[in-house]
Amino acid sequence: MLQHRPLAGRGFARPRAAHDLTHQHPNHPQHVPAPSPITRAIAGVFAICTASLTFVSGTTYAQQAPQASQASDGQPAAKDTAALPTTTVSSNRDEDVKVERVTSGALGTRRAVNTPFSVVGVNSEQIRNQMAQTATDAFKWDPAVTTLSENKRNENSYFAVRGMRVDMLDGTKIDGQNFVSWQADIPLEPFEQVELLKGLSGFMYGFGAPGGIVNYVLKRPTDEPLRQFSVGYEASNVWSQKLDLGGRFGPDNRFGYRLNLVNEEGNTAEPNNHVRRKTISFATDFRITPDLTWSADVAYWKRQTTGTLFGMSFGGATAVPDANKVARNLAQPFTYYETDALTAGTALDYRINDQWKANFKYRFARQNRLNGDSFLYVMNSAGDYSDTQYKWKTAYYYQAWDAMVEGKFATGPFKHNVVFGVSYQTQVKLNDNGLGGNGISLGTSNIYNPSLLPNQDIGMDYQPYRSEKISQRAIFASDTVDITSRISALVGLRYTQFNDDLYDIYGQTGTSYKAKPVTPTLALMYKTDNDSTAYASYVESLEPGGSASITDSNYPTTYGPLKSKQYEVGWKADKQSWGANLALFRVERGYGYTNVSNFYVQDGTQRFQGLDASGWVRLARDWRVMGGVLLLNTKAVNVDDPNVAGKRIFAAPRYVVTGRVEYDTPFVRGLTVAAGVKVTGQQEVDAANTLSIPAYTTIDVSAKYATRIAGKSVVLRAAINNLTDKHYWTTTYNGFVLPGSTRTFLASATMDF
Repeated sequence: MLQHRPLAGRGFARPRAAHDLTHQHPNHPQHVPAPSPITRAIAGVFAICTASLTFVSGTTYAQQAPQASQASDGQPAAKDTAALPTTTVSSNRDEDVKVERVTSGALGTRRAVNTPFSVVGVNSEQIRNQMAQTATDAFKWDPAVTTLSENKRNENSYFAVRGMRVDMLDGTKIDGQNFVSWQADIPLEPFEQVELLKGLSGFMYGFGAPGGIVNYVLKRPTDEPLRQFSVGYEASNVWSQKLDLGGRFGPDNRFGYRLNLVNEEGNTAEPNNHVRRKTISFATDFRITPDLTWSADVAYWKRQTTGTLFGMSFGGATAVPDANKVARNLAQPFTYYETDALTAGTALDYRINDQWKANFKYRFARQNRLNGDSFLYVMNSAGDYSDTQYKWKTAYYYQAWDAMVEGKFATGPFKHNVVFGVSYQTQVKLNDNGLGGNGISLGTSNIYNPSLLPNQDIGMDYQPYRSEKISQRAIFASDTVDITSRISALVGLRYTQFNDDLYDIYGQTGTSYKAKPVTPTLALMYKTDNDSTAYASYVESLEPGGSASITDSNYPTTYGPLKSKQYEVGWKADKQSWGANLALFRVERGYGYTNVSNFYVQDGTQRFQGLDASGWVRLARDWRVMGGVLLLNTKAVNVDDPNVAGKRIFAAPRYVVTGRVEYDTPFVRGLTVAAGVKVTGQQEVDAANTLSIPAYTTIDVSAKYATRIAGKSVVLRAAINNLTDKHYWTTTYNGFVLPGSTRTFLASATMDF
């Protein structure tokens, strides 16, 4: 399911447009209605504000920002302790904002500094200040995060952590429960916080790849009335409108609500690329008693893009072409990609007493995915390529039930913090047996001078069928024992009954995989003081096996589960004016790859080891500096294929370096400017290391101006991503490359009313 499953059963990928920007897909017109007079007025005010800036950036500290008590957008803090406080601007600079607590799956909710793992979080204030559109943007300044694909000219924004891809089937959670994000972006507007657990998560979340867990924490009802409207602009002509409402009502304010609405449409800065996006989310709760709360939520989003490319590969090439020489308008304008998702959840939270609490929660999720994009196969060193469009439809249905109890007690001199619970979840995939999945040849062109190819409109011929069902039943327990006031130990176990059934197009069971693993977690922690912790941890995890893609000779072969182990020692600090995270890690993971005979195999072990370090500090009153470095050594070991044995793991950079500076200007009250740089090292493109993409550097700048108009908070923001318009490649699957994003200007105005 992991590894090559993105390609399983779909044909392959999709191309991007030629240089004729006027060619339109009939269902996705490139024309965008003119903005309203109000929108133009707001944009004009902001243009005047930002024109005077020499460089720009939002006020947040990326993942490790310092603490603050209020939010600059004037947004009240949510009641949930896992959500982040926000701030109100009342001086010439914003108070610092940081993530205080994070969700840790089967460990419950804890301060990040008190966990024996590498975990970071970004709250909604930071997301707005960074003008982040995806989780990849939100965690951009963490050196452990490497961009694998962008979401404008490619299908979705996707990233790896410490060189390991985040699993799109098991690596995404909403409020700690499984959510599908297969080749799809999750909008950030419905969420109060996004958290990233780096590395293995077997005990905390069950089956999943060692790339980590991305947990989205939903916005919940606010205790104080919230009325907020935003209008946004993205080059070259994308306009968005966003509404965020929250509050409480009824006797003793026992009923709460939170509503988020988003509309976005227009032509992006990428050639031939048009985006249309809508999001709606609603959350409510009822405080039945002071100790018992019922909550529920529902969210729906849809995203449509044209001019999209799934990937590129090279036949017989000895080097990947220079990205500076390759044209950017590679995708045909009539190619398209669409996803929509629906999720609904409910929960009961009960505080038994001051020491014990319990909760039960249920979540349903559904995702539809419609491919109409294409794949480019570069045939020679001259850059000639064949363009094949794939039309494919898939759907995923998830359900999850979880019950958990957390409590504290003492046995003699030892204090215990225990968690135990049960969970059950199912995943059903619908695949497509239609003709479009076999690929539609659009013709040939050249990557240095692409041309408009004819649209081969042969229809869809969708034939959905249930291709796979995965079920997991689990019971888990953990005990964090305070041995002394500074030393504590963690022991956790999860027992899982895992079942994976694969079906043919006639509904008959083909292959079944069953496993009953016990995945342990062991850790020792030493509190160097109240706000810092040294730790050593060991984690085991299993992930579903990989599948051969339709381009592999042994398609559709699927393999059994893969086992991973992780060893990590580290130190973390979360101080008032500085913070740091330092980790030495080693991950051993089963290896799945396509060999030189074009067969997908599971053979040997991937080994990842390195240093992951980051930190931030406030210098004087108005300056904040953050930065980090990832040094990564990867190797294929115990592999039978001599072409792969001893080689580096593909799509894993040798190093990543990040740096960001923020300045609260004393000469303009409420204005913060910043600039950031990220250097991503060389990456191998394939398992045999025959191709690689070079290191590249991107620079972002942004600005934020917070003021009050008629007694209401108004915040203006602007940013330029990829300031130097750097041309670069990214790589995801074995043998694939994708073009990086072009320079893009963004702006927004947010008003309380």
